[in-house]
Amino acid sequence: MFDRAKKLFDHPEVTAADKAELGIANNARNDTMRTYQQRPGKDTKADKDAARLDLEETIARLWPRYFPEEAPVPEGERFKNRKQALNWLQAQGYKISQGKFYQDCEAGFPAIHKDGSVSRYQAMQYGQQLDVERRSSPEDSYVDKDKDEARKLKAEADIKEMQAEQARRELDRNWINRDETWAQMAALVGTLRDSARHHFHVGQAHIIHLAGGDTTRGPEVYEGAEEILAKAFNEVLSAGRIEAVFEEMKDEEDET
Repeated sequence: MFDRAKKLFDHPEVTAADKAELGIANNARNDTMRTYQQRPGKDTKADKDAARLDLEETIARLWPRYFPEEAPVPEGERFKNRKQALNWLQAQGYKISQGKFYQDCEAGFPAIHKDGSVSRYQAMQYGQQLDVERRSSPEDSYVDKDKDEARKLKAEADIKEMQAEQARRELDRNWINRDETWAQMAALVGTLRDSARHHFHVGQAHIIHLAGGDTTRGPEVYEGAEEILAKAFNEVLSAGRIEAVFEEMKDEEDET
């Protein structure tokens, strides 16, 4: 999870809003992890687990936006295997044997992906190629030309629709709603501020005790900490950005 978070944060095209959201989730996870390591307990573990889950969900949601090539292929864009692709071609009326199709797949077109799947787009192109080869062969003069032409037009229309859909997805991926983004950032910063205040208020006596101080002066310590927190958050708002410190902190539940 650490490697994925840092890779996502360092992506050159990541937006300020996404970087802020990821940074807050990452820092919250680090802080709760440290607290749990220093004071193991039911409450600190619950905070740690919640922060970890929030970071995982944030990474899972943002990852396909910046690393689409590593994201799962959308349903319908690939055939599960070459047998499924062959069945589809034959259902469209293309006369192609299994041996010939598998041989062409091994030769690289249509290409077989690492998971064994075959691109639907390439299968369509392959079908068009079959039509061209058949029309150029005198031995296949018996083929119904009207059906060939109709199949060709349908394949071309399907390919254009897939290309248009891909373009729409690319456009959607590159644009975000500015007002919604800033509202989300403000909410995240506010949540972080309230969480920091709460945890310091709860743990102030412990901190004073560790420093060998007078626990009866807790309210004064809290007021001082509140002033420091206010300055920190004002600096963040003034800068208009949130930086994240990524450090690999081991958790028994982390990915190996």
